[in-house]
Amino acid sequence: MDKRQEACEAFEIRTNDAFIKTTVQKYMAPSVAALIGSTLTIVANSMIVGNYIGAEGLAALNLVNPVYFAFATLGALINVGASTGASVCIGKNDRRRADSYVTLALVLTLLLPVAMTAAGLLFFDQLMAALGTTARMEPYVRAYAGVLVTGGISVSLMYYPFNFLKADGRPRQGTYMFLLMFVLDLLFCALFLGIFDMGIRGVALAFVLSTLLGDIFGLCLLFGRKTEFTLGNFSDIPGVARDIFKTGSSMALNNLCNIFRTIALNYLILHALSGKGLAIFAVVGAVTNFSNAVISGIGQTITPLIGVFHGERDYISIQTVVREAVRKGIKGILALTVLVCIFARPIGAAFGVTGLPRLVPALWLFAASFLPGMLTNLYISYYFTAEHIGLANLLTLLRGFILPVLSAFCLTRAGAAPFIWLSFAISELLTLAVISMTARHMHQKNPSLEGWLLLDRRYKEPERYLAFSVENTAAAAADASGKVAAFCEKQHMSPKTAMTISLAVEELLLIVFQHCLHDREEQYADVRIIRMQDEIILYMRCAGKLFDPVAYYERRKAEAARRGEVLTDDSLGIEMIVKQAEKVLFGRTFGMNNLTILLREAENCKAAS
Repeated sequence: MDKRQEACEAFEIRTNDAFIKTTVQKYMAPSVAALIGSTLTIVANSMIVGNYIGAEGLAALNLVNPVYFAFATLGALINVGASTGASVCIGKNDRRRADSYVTLALVLTLLLPVAMTAAGLLFFDQLMAALGTTARMEPYVRAYAGVLVTGGISVSLMYYPFNFLKADGRPRQGTYMFLLMFVLDLLFCALFLGIFDMGIRGVALAFVLSTLLGDIFGLCLLFGRKTEFTLGNFSDIPGVARDIFKTGSSMALNNLCNIFRTIALNYLILHALSGKGLAIFAVVGAVTNFSNAVISGIGQTITPLIGVFHGERDYISIQTVVREAVRKGIKGILALTVLVCIFARPIGAAFGVTGLPRLVPALWLFAASFLPGMLTNLYISYYFTAEHIGLANLLTLLRGFILPVLSAFCLTRAGAAPFIWLSFAISELLTLAVISMTARHMHQKNPSLEGWLLLDRRYKEPERYLAFSVENTAAAAADASGKVAAFCEKQHMSPKTAMTISLAVEELLLIVFQHCLHDREEQYADVRIIRMQDEIILYMRCAGKLFDPVAYYERRKAEAARRGEVLTDDSLGIEMIVKQAEKVLFGRTFGMNNLTILLREAENCKAAS
């Protein structure tokens, strides 16, 4: 072993997870805040109805929830699927196909809810019967449902700007959209109830109008400034549509399960605990919406990140994202659990429900589902983003409908109806058990898949994978080049390929430091190299200013040609790798510069052991 290799072996380089951790935090807070903002509108409406109209109006509001979930299901089906597909395309640097997802999703979101509204108005009486309306509550249900069915497009449309703002690296702006909805809803409720005395119909109208205006504001945020997305591309419509509905099916199925779960539990609770039980369920349902905002916000945090990293086959970053989301999610969800348990009685009073002694224990039992629910939702979000669609749908069906309804049925049949609220926690725990058994089974069928994330371990094996972070100094860049050279030698790469990669890494790091990070202290660039048979993939990622090394090289080359000179500046290092590479791609995601370089070994080189 020569001195250079000894120095490389002695030089310890480790992956710096600061970028991943910062990005998860950047996405999680706005995602949770945005969904809480949307939930605040629904919770506020429930409080207003409970205090100004009474328990019957509150129970009627709970009966109409399936109508809301129907339009939400359609919006989630289209836009969660489309934004996830666009994120994967961004990871593959296929901007044209990403724009196809953006364009087709908008068209579908504008057309399909209108068809659903037409069907709902045509079969309105049948809808009332399906909701299980009693004669006493029917006027309230008809008034609220009539407005909600008519303006249902506002519910579906809100999923479009919210999801694509996240995919565009602007998750915080989704929060502004939902907060505007909340403020407008309160103003409209004051107008329609306080001045025009429109009753529950006014509450419904306030919700629809505030949501629609919030949607318009969100669209202005998405397309009113420079964005990574462009409308108007309709390439491969059948393929894009198929991917949208396939990928979004899990989120849509979750909302669909909410519809039938609510109807089934309404029936069980009404017969086991009478109308008072249904009023308790209305409060529990409002708390459910709030807790789901936190739980779903944590899950939706990872979808754009996982989408991009899955497209890049960056499995180490995927592990880091999920681990960081779990760590931060546990802290947030435990805080929510404690708050609900402590303030259970004031929560009931806020909804105008004070004479129900079983309300506080019901909220305590329901709060036990928060932590396992966060974990199951997080893994379901991961599975549908990582293209394990069948598994994600199975878990969604179990968690969202089959297990909670079955648990509630068993508890009522066993004479434990007051403990029916525990069915939510039981279903979440059983779903986690199914995830564990499924992961073990899939690993037995395919040993290369490991853990609950089902990642291909071949892309993470130390002998095939090298990942490290490099501080923005010339000395660190030189040391990184040595480490890369040692890795290439262990891979039995040809001397020409090894020299090209190691020198290119040093040259690229130096030029990136100069143009992106020169004004920043102790900043890092992430470098990853994957070796799979004769394919070698080099990734480089850094924050800082927007800088495309390949475009810079092409520009400098053209300038030198116009002057009749030979290229001699710092872009020579880029020229070396561009000539050797089979493909060079650059993209800007999450405020990061991402460079992907694909090389292939010559046929006569040695295969990796």
